Amino acid sequence: MNDDLSFDSIINELSGTGSGIISHTKCKTFMRHESPVLAIDWIKDHDFERGWVHAVRGISITDPHFHGHFDDAAMYPGTNLTQDINQVATLLFTAMCGPFNGEVTAFTRIDAQYGHPVPPGCLIDFAVWARDRGEGKRMTVSLEGRLRDFPYYDKPNKYGLTFKPAIQATSELVRAKRQLYDGIWM
Repeated sequence: MNDDLSFDSIINELSGTGSGIISHTKCKTFMRHESPVLAIDWIKDHDFERGWVHAVRGISITDPHFHGHFDDAAMYPGTNLTQDINQVATLLFTAMCGPFNGEVTAFTRIDAQYGHPVPPGCLIDFAVWARDRGEGKRMTVSLEGRLRDFPYYDKPNKYGLTFKPAIQATSELVRAKRQLYDGIWM
C-alpha cells in the first residue's frame, strides 16, 4: 500500500486534493495526548481512505524545550521532533483503524534519521503515509519532516552543501487491550 507515495508527492501533488484541514482541537479527538504534550498544530490536508496526512508544526522559541538547548544556536531536540511526527502517525493509525475502545496504541519500532537542525521560528511540513493497512491492530508508516522554505534540500548552499530532511522515519504502531499489559504500571 502506498509504495508510490513520498514527501514530495503528498506535499506538492496530493495536499489540496484530499479531505481538507483538521484543526488542532479536532486533532485531539484522534489522540490521547493533551497539551502541552500534544504537538500537532493542525492537519493541512489528509486522505484517511488512501492513508496519508500533511501536517504542519510551528516551532517557537517559547517552547520550553529550547530552554538551555543551546544558548549560542538554539536547536529543537531530535527526541521532540520524533515525538511530534509520530503523533501524526498515531492520528493516521487511529483514523484508519477506528476509535480506541479502551485500547492502548504503542510504537514497537521507530527507525529515524535526522538531517539538518531545526531552529526556532520555522514551520515544519510533515508527510505521513501508511505502508500497509495491517489488520486494524498493527500498521507500518513512513514519515518525513522538512522545514518550509528551506532551499538547500536540492540546491547547494554557498559552501556547496545540500541537507537531508530534518527527519525521515519508518515506524510501526500496534493497538492492544490494556489487559495484555497486565503487570505493567499503566
